[in-house]
Amino acid sequence: MEEGKKIKLLEERIAELERENNLLKRNFSSLENGSTVSVPKDIQPLFDNAQKIVGEYFRDLKMDPSHGTIEINDERYVLVRASALSYDFLTTIKELYSDRGEKEAMSIGKNFLFDVSHVIGINDAKNFHSKMNLKEPIEKLSAGPVHFAYSGWAYVDILPESNPSPDENYYMVYRHPFSFEADSWIRSGKRSDTAVCIMNAGYSSGWCEESFGFALTSVEVTCKAKGDEHCTFIMSPPHKIQQHISKYTASPRSPISEKSHYDIPTFFERKKVEEEMQTAKAKAEESDKAKSLFLANMSHEIRTPMNAIIGYVELILNDRLSAEHRDYLENVKESGKLLLHLINDILDISKIEAGQLVVESEPVSIKTLFDGKESVFKHIIEKNDMNVKFIRTLPENIAREIYSDRTRLQQIIYNLLSNAVKFTSEGTIELGVSLKDPTTLEFYVKDSGIGLEKKDHGRVFEMFGQADASITRTHGGSGLGLTIAKKLVQLLGGTIRVESAKGKGAAFYFTVPYKPVPIAESISVDANSSIETKDVLLLVEDNLVNQRLTKLILEKAGYNVITANNGEIAVEKYKSHRDIKLILMDVQMPVLDGLLATEAIREHESAAGLSRTPVIALTAHAMKGDKERCLEAGCDNYLSKPIMMEVLIGTIRKYI
Repeated sequence: MEEGKKIKLLEERIAELERENNLLKRNFSSLENGSTVSVPKDIQPLFDNAQKIVGEYFRDLKMDPSHGTIEINDERYVLVRASALSYDFLTTIKELYSDRGEKEAMSIGKNFLFDVSHVIGINDAKNFHSKMNLKEPIEKLSAGPVHFAYSGWAYVDILPESNPSPDENYYMVYRHPFSFEADSWIRSGKRSDTAVCIMNAGYSSGWCEESFGFALTSVEVTCKAKGDEHCTFIMSPPHKIQQHISKYTASPRSPISEKSHYDIPTFFERKKVEEEMQTAKAKAEESDKAKSLFLANMSHEIRTPMNAIIGYVELILNDRLSAEHRDYLENVKESGKLLLHLINDILDISKIEAGQLVVESEPVSIKTLFDGKESVFKHIIEKNDMNVKFIRTLPENIAREIYSDRTRLQQIIYNLLSNAVKFTSEGTIELGVSLKDPTTLEFYVKDSGIGLEKKDHGRVFEMFGQADASITRTHGGSGLGLTIAKKLVQLLGGTIRVESAKGKGAAFYFTVPYKPVPIAESISVDANSSIETKDVLLLVEDNLVNQRLTKLILEKAGYNVITANNGEIAVEKYKSHRDIKLILMDVQMPVLDGLLATEAIREHESAAGLSRTPVIALTAHAMKGDKERCLEAGCDNYLSKPIMMEVLIGTIRKYI
């Protein structure tokens, strides 16, 4: 008897060791069919077959701790502690987002877990279907619950009322009796106020979505972690999930109340929001493009006639005139400049706000800059019989020329001087510059005018922001000058500030990077100096008024000028006149615009083996990207209208 008992115990031990050995080899053939999933009897055969397929997949297990690898069927796997993906993770998220409140913090954590697990489920299914050569949707889907069990996600109990049809009527009700997520809360001795099996819902819906080829989501309606008897889930297409939940809770046999709260994953809602955001972004970009085009056209249409008005007046003022007529024309010129300045302010603010303002880097003579502004503002002071002395300070230790944006520097200084003249009835106005440090120049404009209270120092740089609303009525102005000055200084890489006290004048300081121009590269030009040469220039301009004006300026400077009214005519004239030394090309023209005409000229030069003729683009657009487009088309330089005579002649002399 004793011997028989020993033999029986030995046989039991041998059987136990065999089971352990089979498990280590991932040999699940000894397990009963269907033991990894509970399903209605009518679909049991499908899952019995899935058991064999999944068992075969997981049979090939390799573990090598010395290399930190776990492989199943030539795929790397990782073991992750279950609580780290549920209780521990959500607890950490609640702490990180404690300022949002517990409810919102939990929602953030759950949505993250659902998104991650849903994508993992999709990709695990895709890989498994490919490895095991599964083709039919129902065959792919039935492998899912078995795969969940083998990989430790969950044991699945599919309830009889389910309808896993491959269409929008797809509906599945199932339970996870041993959910790792609910288990992590129970083992921690904690109870949740909401369902916690988020990753199981995401993973299973991801697998089924990949199997059937249309969007699915899953919601946990009862959860052991919150004290329910089961962890119960409903899966369906996203647009029907609420309908199915309502129907399930309204059933007399439902274990839950109709008033219960459910967290429906926002994965699909967020995706919808993202798509709406992309659409809104596309519309905004289209709107910005339309705005930029409008600004470009407005810039061209307004600046072009203003350029002609001011230019012709300047030409007439060079002739002999009576004092009375000269005074009339000076008034026209000043009014035209004032109007152009206001137009520039409005367009520049719009361009800055749209990120379209162009900033150049070119040699700039500070002396020439100061000479021009001193002349203009001395004239204004004298004309208005102001008891104001104009002072300028230009130290000798500052380079003759610096690399910067001539137009923007002029604009900043003009705005600051205009501001000083506006608020100074007597005393002094000083324009100066100093070397703040080896890499920084500091310009300043000081006046002895009405000054500012300290509380208004910041406000004067705001759009339409003047220290006192009555100032506009008393002293005039749009309230844009200092705003533009600040924005331009920032675009040039500097800063601007004001020092002032009420009744004691004001001092505005602004900095720009100090980049001296080597003397060999200097291009300072006296526009009135004589030119011996009679070089031939091709002027391409569709606006006949501006064409005639520019032609007169160039001829007075000693050039021979051939004109063309559009790009097509320009190309033909260039081909027939081999003595053309340089081309001035307007950009916006009918028939053939300036950029296409330039490309045609470059193609002709290349085909005919001709040397390159310099092309200077002329445009009233001055929008961001215009210069790059001009250079890409084959232009050598770019000037924006209105173009000052000395700048035009100076640029031409760089090339011929």
